[in-house]
Amino acid sequence: MAATQQFVGSYRMYHLIRAGAMYEIWAVRPMSETTAYAMKWLPPGPKYSRSSVGELKHEYQVGASLDHPGVIKTYDFGNTSNGAFMLLELFKVPNLKQQIISGGYKKLHHRAKEILAACAAGIAHLHEKGWIHRDIKPDNFLLRDDNVVKLIDFNLARKPAGGISKLFGRMEVSGTHSYMSPEQIRGQAQDFRADVYSFGCTVHEFFSGKPPFTANSPNELLQRHLTAKPQPIVVFDKNITPEFANYVQRMMAKDPKERPASMKDVMMEIKTQKIFYNAPQPPSEVDTAKAKATED
Repeated sequence: MAATQQFVGSYRMYHLIRAGAMYEIWAVRPMSETTAYAMKWLPPGPKYSRSSVGELKHEYQVGASLDHPGVIKTYDFGNTSNGAFMLLELFKVPNLKQQIISGGYKKLHHRAKEILAACAAGIAHLHEKGWIHRDIKPDNFLLRDDNVVKLIDFNLARKPAGGISKLFGRMEVSGTHSYMSPEQIRGQAQDFRADVYSFGCTVHEFFSGKPPFTANSPNELLQRHLTAKPQPIVVFDKNITPEFANYVQRMMAKDPKERPASMKDVMMEIKTQKIFYNAPQPPSEVDTAKAKATED
């Protein structure tokens, strides 16, 4: 951002949170308020186009239709001479991917039921409002230490195919390779069970520390989603019950008909099913301090 540019619309930009290939995320304040918000900003330049502004507006429209404690709040959209923007709730905590990577993924396991049920609840609300997320992954859940979770990033969200389009319709092939459902990879019509598959991949990573499939190339990785069977999570942690491990495998079934029918079902299963034989213990204060030092 140019040194002289401090405002986008009526919002003062004061802290850069993250810069990506397309967007920048800033902490901002309205000129007439002290409340801080997050802004997803598309600056003027080579990435700014009618289509990219349209994508940001679509994300705003999806987010504005949602109202759930497990989903990031979306407040405003604008297109100004200083670029296009979307105004969001400021929830400045690491995402689930960062927390799995930092300090050892097992440090989260004593909170597994609360974290995963909260993640599932946010997706279930999105589905109730008629949207498929289509990019469910650990990166798109912000996680606070008290187990408050916020689902983010609705850029790829679409309505499920219905009627004759369910039989013959296609969707653009897009998503994150490590978490895409087989029907998504093939560009086939998708329903809410595509997100069930991606959430299964996320749960698998939560317990194993890595995505269910790895490969030497993007095409090989997509092919593994189409044909390979993921290792059961009991391979990575013998303390996990086989019943729960089998349920995670069901979420990642190649055929959508073999997956749980809805994210609400998944949420209830997580809440009620026994995940571990023996409850994992919280990390010690020493371990927590080491992890924090690594993050800093």
